Amino acid sequence: MMLRKFGLLWLVLACTTPVFASTLNCKVIKISDGDTIRCLDNHNTQHRIRFAGIDAPESKQAFGQKSKQALAGMIFQQQVQIDIKGTDRYGREIGIVYFNGQDINRRMVEIGYAWSYQRYPQKDYAKVEMAARKQKLGLWKDPHPIYPENYRHLFKGNH
Repeated sequence: MMLRKFGLLWLVLACTTPVFASTLNCKVIKISDGDTIRCLDNHNTQHRIRFAGIDAPESKQAFGQKSKQALAGMIFQQQVQIDIKGTDRYGREIGIVYFNGQDINRRMVEIGYAWSYQRYPQKDYAKVEMAARKQKLGLWKDPHPIYPENYRHLFKGNH
């Protein structure tokens, strides 16, 4: 009976133990697109990072290459800090990327090269997206930009 209660308690604790975020310091070695990078940590381990809270245009989508170039201009070959939030279904680590203390995820939205992620909104990203829209920055120069998730559904295999 006691063993049974202990087993049940252990199971409940195991299922409810919070996952603590970690911080990763690494050098950016590849910009895949406007919201995905590869970087090397101090142990020379490569990490695939998906930016939390934003969605940038796909590579073949309008403004996809400009988004990638904007991100490269900010952090390519730079040492960044990443607040890891979890892992996605593709095995990429999801996080908020910082360079010299600046939230790069937020900055991509602020300059108009990424959307605030509609499914998992982050901080004040929606507010800075509205400001970028009003100023017609980046992808907001297009009167009818296509949200990346919609683009992926419309053009499967073409991104």
